[in-house]
Amino acid sequence: MGEKSSSKLVWLGFFGMLLVLALLASFALLKGGRQLARVEAEQQSGAVQKLFYIILDGEQRVIPESKRLRLSLDMQSAVDEEQQLLRQRLQQRLESAVDMAFAPVHAHVSDFADWYYSLTGEYMRYAHALGGDMSEYLQQRLRETVFLPAALESNIDNLLLESNAALIQELQQSGARLAAQLQLVVAAASWPVGSGQPLIGESLDLDRLFAAGLQLNASDINRQVLATLTATGTGVAVAKGLGAAVVKKTVAKVAGTKSFHLASALLAKLAAKSAIKGGGVLAGAGAGAAICSPSGPGALVCGAVGGLIAWIAVDKAVIELDEALNRETFEDDIHAAIAEQQEQLKSSLLQAHEHILSAGLAPIKQGAQALAVPAGEFTPADSALNPAARSDYEK
Repeated sequence: MGEKSSSKLVWLGFFGMLLVLALLASFALLKGGRQLARVEAEQQSGAVQKLFYIILDGEQRVIPESKRLRLSLDMQSAVDEEQQLLRQRLQQRLESAVDMAFAPVHAHVSDFADWYYSLTGEYMRYAHALGGDMSEYLQQRLRETVFLPAALESNIDNLLLESNAALIQELQQSGARLAAQLQLVVAAASWPVGSGQPLIGESLDLDRLFAAGLQLNASDINRQVLATLTATGTGVAVAKGLGAAVVKKTVAKVAGTKSFHLASALLAKLAAKSAIKGGGVLAGAGAGAAICSPSGPGALVCGAVGGLIAWIAVDKAVIELDEALNRETFEDDIHAAIAEQQEQLKSSLLQAHEHILSAGLAPIKQGAQALAVPAGEFTPADSALNPAARSDYEK
C-alpha cells in the first residue's frame, strides 16, 4: 500500500513538473514574441522617423536621410551666392546714388572760393572778425554758397527713401530667384509626397522662412537703416532727417582742414598787408592831394580818395597773389574733406542694407543648416522665427 502511494506521488510530481515547464515555456514564448514585435515596430518606426519633409512653394517633398547633408550644403551655397550677388547690386546702386547726390556739392566749391578770394569776402571777414567767431562765420558762408545751392540735405533724404524702396524690390526679386534655385536643388534630392500619404517625421517649411525673412515693408526697412546709421555715428541727428545730419558732419569735416584753419586766421594776413599799406597808402594820399590842389579843403578830400584807392589796390593785389598761390590747394582740401564724408556715407548705407539683407536670409540659411543635423536631433523651423532670431529687424 505504501509503495502504491509513493508511486502516485512520483507520477504526480512528474506530471506537475511537466505542467510547470509547459507554462514557463508558453510564458517565455509569449514574452519573446512581444519583445520581437516591439523591436520590429521600433525598427520600422525608426525608419519612418528618418524621413524628412521640405515644404517649398506649397509642395511637400521627402528628403532621405542619406541626402540630407549634401542637400544642406547645396542649399547653404545657394543662399551665400544669392547674398553675394545682392550685396554687389546694393553696393553699385548706393555708390552711384551717393555720388549723384554729392556731385552738385563739388560743383559749388568754386563758388565759395570765388567769394573767399574777393574784396567783398575779404572785407566781410574783417568786419565779422571784430565781433564774431571767424570759423563759425566761414562755415555759415560754406553752407550758403555750397550746400544750400547743391540741395544736399534734400538729396540725401530722397536718396534714403529711394534706396529703401529699391531694397524692398531687391529683396522680393532675390527671394524669387533663391526660391527657384532651391526648388531645383531640393527636387534633385527628393521625391514628392503622395496624395493622402501621412507626414510622419520632421519637416522644414521654407515658405514660412521666406515670408518671415524677405517680406519686409518700407517701415521695417527705414527703421533698421536709421538704427544702423545711428549706431555707426552717421545718423546722429536722424530725428531731424538724415540729410541734415550728413550736411552737419560734412561742414564740420571741411572746417577741420588745414586750409580752413588758415582761412580763419586773419592776424598774419593783416600784418603782411600793413607793411605794404604803410607806404602805399601815404603815397597814394600825397599823390591825390597834389593832383587836386596844393592847398585848401580840396586837398584833404583828394588825399583821402587817393589813400582809399591805394588801400583797395593793395588789398586787391594781395588777394590776387594769395589766390594764385593757394586757391588750388584751398579747393582741393575742401573737395577731399567732402569726398571723405561721401565715402563714409556710402559705407554706412551699405552696412545698413547688408544688415537687413543678412537678417532676411538668416532664417533660410538656418533652416538649410538644420538639414545636416541627424534624425531625431533636428530643431523645428519655427526656431528660426523666434523673437531672438528676428530681433535684427524687429527692434
